[in-house]
Amino acid sequence: MKNLKKFLVLILVLLGLLTLAVAVYYPINTTSISLTLRVMFFLLLSADAICYFVAAWGILINKKWLFPWTVALLVVNILALIFDDIGAIDLAFGVFNILILILVIYYNRKI
Repeated sequence: MKNLKKFLVLILVLLGLLTLAVAVYYPINTTSISLTLRVMFFLLLSADAICYFVAAWGILINKKWLFPWTVALLVVNILALIFDDIGAIDLAFGVFNILILILVIYYNRKI
């Protein structure tokens, strides 16, 4: 169980870092949309990355009250794929989110 906990924390932090990288990379490389929209994307993706870090912290120190919020974050990110252009990065993030959701639910049932 301890290894699963470490794995979940690691993968949530990794996903948070990847989301933060996309938050910085996307607005810089997308010049076809307005600056306001690019800033909005940056802020939303940065908030998403912070949520991943908070979820990892909650699992690391066993904060049970963060479990529903972690599940909600993952479900919203999975559902967001429906409303987004599907590309390789989107599919990778979707697969990671589904995997993490399954592991978080499994981990929560075991503790």
